[in-house]
Amino acid sequence: MDDLPKEENVVKVIDTMANELMDGATNPTGAVAVANYGAKTFCFSVSCPSCKIPLLKSKIYEPNEETKNVDPRITCGFCKTTYNIRSGERLAESAESTGLLGNVVKGLFSAQDSVPLETYDLGEKDGRVLINLPK
Repeated sequence: MDDLPKEENVVKVIDTMANELMDGATNPTGAVAVANYGAKTFCFSVSCPSCKIPLLKSKIYEPNEETKNVDPRITCGFCKTTYNIRSGERLAESAESTGLLGNVVKGLFSAQDSVPLETYDLGEKDGRVLINLPK
């Protein structure tokens, strides 16, 4: 766990080399994204499910009513779609204005808007980080 990023509110990418996450075209190293907010570390898909752009320039926002004032939110830096960073649920309220380009992207990918952000639980065993991957 000491190898995980410690910086707050910044998305970092970690290569897992996990076959379940590898995709030759979009994720050849099975990367996941990790971000810290408060005293918690969150792990999620490296790409936005709405526009498929990596979440490297995304912003993390404080909890709001839509997340029951508990879970922080993450907003895609490209299409501005906002997700609950713990559950991956797509939120109705965007944390940022989409602007002209964001509105075009949202229109192009609107059929995928209901797809949640994949999230993964983290754990530790014998000093190694474990990621609970989908089956």
